[in-house]
Amino acid sequence: MRQDERDSNEGESTGTDDHAAGTDDRLSMDRRRLLQATGAGIGGLSLLNFGGEVATAQSDCADGPFERTHSGATINFGQIRAEQARGEIGSVSAASPRSEEAADLRRAALDAEGEQPPRQAARETNLDDPGPLDVRTEYDGVNADETRGGVPSDSQVAAGNGKIVHALNRQVAIFNKQSGQREHQVPLERLWKPVIPEPEGGFAFGEPFVFDPRARYDREADRFVVSATQYEPGITTDGEIIDREELEEGEYEGEQVSRPPRGWWVVAVSATSNPNGEWHVYRIPPLDNEGLVDYPPLGIGEDAIYLTQNFFGDAFEITMVTLDKAAMYAGESVTGYHFTGMNDPDSDGLTFTVQPALQPFTGGETETYYLVNADFPAPDPSPETLTLWELTDPLDSPSLSCYTLDVAPYSYPPAARQKGGDETDYVDTLGTRLMNADLDGGSLWTAHTIQYDWDGDGRAVAAIRWYEIDVASRSVVQSGVYGEAGTSYYIPTVGADDGTTVIAHNVSGPDTYIQSVVAGRTADFPEGQLEDAVVVQDGESNYDFGEGFGTPANPLRWGDYNGVSVDPSSGRFWTVSQYSPDVEIPPEAEERDPYNTRIAEVSLDE
Repeated sequence: MRQDERDSNEGESTGTDDHAAGTDDRLSMDRRRLLQATGAGIGGLSLLNFGGEVATAQSDCADGPFERTHSGATINFGQIRAEQARGEIGSVSAASPRSEEAADLRRAALDAEGEQPPRQAARETNLDDPGPLDVRTEYDGVNADETRGGVPSDSQVAAGNGKIVHALNRQVAIFNKQSGQREHQVPLERLWKPVIPEPEGGFAFGEPFVFDPRARYDREADRFVVSATQYEPGITTDGEIIDREELEEGEYEGEQVSRPPRGWWVVAVSATSNPNGEWHVYRIPPLDNEGLVDYPPLGIGEDAIYLTQNFFGDAFEITMVTLDKAAMYAGESVTGYHFTGMNDPDSDGLTFTVQPALQPFTGGETETYYLVNADFPAPDPSPETLTLWELTDPLDSPSLSCYTLDVAPYSYPPAARQKGGDETDYVDTLGTRLMNADLDGGSLWTAHTIQYDWDGDGRAVAAIRWYEIDVASRSVVQSGVYGEAGTSYYIPTVGADDGTTVIAHNVSGPDTYIQSVVAGRTADFPEGQLEDAVVVQDGESNYDFGEGFGTPANPLRWGDYNGVSVDPSSGRFWTVSQYSPDVEIPPEAEERDPYNTRIAEVSLDE
């Protein structure tokens, strides 16, 4: 799901005290309203006019392109449904079995708490004072009990004409968009069964391990696209599995290896606008496939699908492939152009998690396609740059350049407190990596979590910084820091369309269970400020899956990313995030606290 990357940021504040903000800045704990202000924006700080000089192109920022051809296959959801009806697809992963004893303890915990509340049904939310940002249709997505124990959920949502695709670790489900009725659900790896052959010696976990899904809807072509990573662990000559932690930290080097670890991108595209029918599926290996493919973002342009990754092999590197979209949508063999060693030589830190844009109407043969990344804060603990990547002619002769953008300094965020428990209830805020990128007209929108000391008293918390990048001038034209003292804001995912921008994220603190929140702004709102925010789902209990996690230095895994998708019909936004239901699992159960996910339609209407 991702490597545990953090630096010590020695000399910088990483405070997590229960510092109270002023009354005017306090969160409302009502069911829905989080913050609402007029004129002055919400819980934020405007950062304007720090774009610096016009960026200069670097053409030596990657190796490639290297041309390869990749074949695919076709599956039909009806066939999978028939397999499920015959009991041919199991419901529990061999990698994360659940014992009967654990199940009995879980049932006892539920009995002690009373019956678990039923899944909240889809409904229209009517508020007496909705404000400009409103939650409309909402319903639960796939929940932890249905995912075979994958933590975190890594939820994504793609909204089409009438259907929602919800992808997470390790399931993919199809919902009726408005009623919330779940029409189909399959194990994530089953989607790519035709293109994942069993390796010599068998799958290390008994089945393919597919994780870190992304889901997008291509509004230009009316197709769904789902991508993920397949990882097959290496095996030593002693028969021991080389796990991902050893790969990430380079600890397996020198061992006698009988089968090296390998990873692949996997990508699936719906054959029509109806996700319940056929899908064309592909498995794409990196050029040097000995290591771990991790945290693989997905982007869509007018002519191509773009996949990037953090690759942990002999050396860490960022790689990317561009794939002919028309060929994939027709189920044909696809030409891929691979770039390796992506690195901005002028940035302040290390190139990490390059996010390809969602820009399905542009970025074709004669137009530029965009990617962006923040620096991993090493060796500089407070980088002052982002990198804008530009790719042209993706199908015939792709060319990749990078531009260094000046921004205000940012530092690695501290872990986030949550209500309940003790001093071991911190959750991971995922560092300074950007979560996604969305192009709206000539503006590229993105956001990440940073460390921020609101009162200057040395007690910093996680806060969200968002950016609007003007791609024509290659500069940041506005940005803002969003949050408040004493409370953590983190894991922001951005959606932008027709001048409206929303940010799905999480909020928690010593007095607040982890909330699923959406904030947003319209184009005519004052620069550098967000207009409104709303709680989509309150957390209902303390989240703690045990296993020695939860300290500031070793926090609990939470969401890794949230999901946002613009509705192709209404122009509203669909979001998904996980939350902790009102269920507590005792430590002796040796089973993780469950999470639920919540899908919601939000709009920002004046």
